Amino acid sequence: MLLGCLGVTAEEERIYRFLLKGGKGTVEEIRQALGLAGPDVRSTLERLVGLGLVHTRGGGVTAVDPAIGVERLVEDVMAGLRARMQQADAARAAISELGQEFRRGEGVRAAPAPDIEHVTGRQEVWDRLDELTFFAYREVMAIHPGAPWRPWNIEAARPLDMRCLRRGLTYRLIVVREALQDPLTRAYLEELRSAGAQVRCVEEPVQRMAVYDRSRAVVPLDPEEKRRGAVVVRQPGLVAGFVDLFEQTWQSAADPATVDGGEECPLPELDRQVLEALVRADKDEVAARELGVSLRTFQRYVAHLMARLDAGSRFQAAVRAKERGWL
Repeated sequence: MLLGCLGVTAEEERIYRFLLKGGKGTVEEIRQALGLAGPDVRSTLERLVGLGLVHTRGGGVTAVDPAIGVERLVEDVMAGLRARMQQADAARAAISELGQEFRRGEGVRAAPAPDIEHVTGRQEVWDRLDELTFFAYREVMAIHPGAPWRPWNIEAARPLDMRCLRRGLTYRLIVVREALQDPLTRAYLEELRSAGAQVRCVEEPVQRMAVYDRSRAVVPLDPEEKRRGAVVVRQPGLVAGFVDLFEQTWQSAADPATVDGGEECPLPELDRQVLEALVRADKDEVAARELGVSLRTFQRYVAHLMARLDAGSRFQAAVRAKERGWL
């Protein structure tokens, strides 16, 4: 049933659909047509009246136009979601304050984290990456020289990457060109780009690394044998060196959209939907509602598309999308 997410039970929706098709009906007519018990029909109709999907008239009941009744329920649910998002944003605002309290308590709980920390074991490394991603609040810079990415690697990275992007962090990723030849890897990179990540590629493999807020870096303990573990670096001078290496590599890297002989990669389905909603809807709020995402997420999608199209305005983005046959 389609209306379950709006608080409508399967039986309620069944009766509502019956009334939509048949117009007016009585408790007895509904009972006979649907094979339900009279008391059940009566209590269900009372519930539907309370939901605003039917109203009583002349001894019977009639269905309310879905454009009015169902839309009202949708708006109620959306209002509740917006309220929850505002509450979540308010809670996020407390992260900085809580983080300060946490850091003040570190001296009581344990000695300060070392400038150089060795982490061994695949799961232990992923756990530490999860922790660093969770506490990042501004930006993540990463270089992944592997090609192609293994499926388990993508599945392990996805929740960490998407967490950063959902929270609005700047996320820049450098990969090798060879990785783009693998359909699974390329599809994941397009997924990241659609979510707001910036991705570039280089011809030759470079140092694998991840840098969080320009204050913590993670590199392999042995570049030739990744299974040996990783090193978490907090020493400011060393981290600054990794940041410089990333920035230099980023400046010389290419946009992956045109690395395959000048042929642009296909437009992901999500990007196409965003473009169509952008052209069709008068307001971002309406477009976001059509896509079932928050206003902030929709605007991030639009910013990503404008950057991909090298457009200075939404109108220019629409024109260039039309020229490329995306619209």
